[in-house]
Amino acid sequence: MSVEDIINDQFMVLDEETMKVAEEVSAYQRKLMAPIWYKRREIVKKIPGFWSQTLGNSPLFSIDPSENDMEALEHLTDLHVEYDDKRPSYRKVTACTHILITFKKNGVFKNETLTKEFSVDPESDGEVISKTTIEYNNNKAPNNKRKADQDEDDFAVSFIEWFGDDDVRVGDMISEDIFPNAVDYFQGPEEDDDLDEDDIELGSDEDSDDEEEVPKAKKSRK
Repeated sequence: MSVEDIINDQFMVLDEETMKVAEEVSAYQRKLMAPIWYKRREIVKKIPGFWSQTLGNSPLFSIDPSENDMEALEHLTDLHVEYDDKRPSYRKVTACTHILITFKKNGVFKNETLTKEFSVDPESDGEVISKTTIEYNNNKAPNNKRKADQDEDDFAVSFIEWFGDDDVRVGDMISEDIFPNAVDYFQGPEEDDDLDEDDIELGSDEDSDDEEEVPKAKKSRK
């Protein structure tokens, strides 16, 4: 075995140790954030359309949402993710629509709550532990033609249909990004303020010819 091979093997070991530590850090962060997310959950219940706007601004709906999704999201009142401290890879995503007569109005499905439990694993595609059997109303069952028209590499998915299938990727996106950053997604991307024409430029014209222009700093999602 060459020196290069030995070094590469050592790097692989370091990568595995780094991934393990990163997951432990993430698990500890989720544990600390749990009470804060609970407070947030109570606050956003007072904001009409919070979760529908949050999901609408997220990458999950950046590609061709289904008609069922758009109709159902109008009545989405709560979305919550449960984590398990003893099982770092465990996730449970629960999406609830209105409790009273909303189901009659949304016309997509009869369920009061959609729930899906799954595990995520960086070395595999994860595993679905349990999922909701969606009771669609008449003429609202998913159309396989929409999926057949998509390329295999397309990530266009249906948020509603996901609760009843064996896919984990959407849950990973929700639990690791959308749910923790829900307020940021609700508020939407921040834009740089335009400079006024009358802004005073620092430095003389002679200096500007010799110095490189410093680009403006862009705001980033926290």
